[in-house]
Amino acid sequence: MSMNFEIIFFTPVFLVFIGFIFFSISKKRKRSAKSIYKLIDDLEKKYIY
Repeated sequence: MSMNFEIIFFTPVFLVFIGFIFFSISKKRKRSAKSIYKLIDDLEKKYIY
């Protein structure tokens, strides 16, 4: 009975933890892609125009 309680309790906690890690990584990637596009745009303005 103790084993069932641990599985029932820790599975959702583990899934929420993995979801939080995935969400934070995806947010960082979006920010980095945005910053890369901004850097390219700034370089184009500096050297082309």
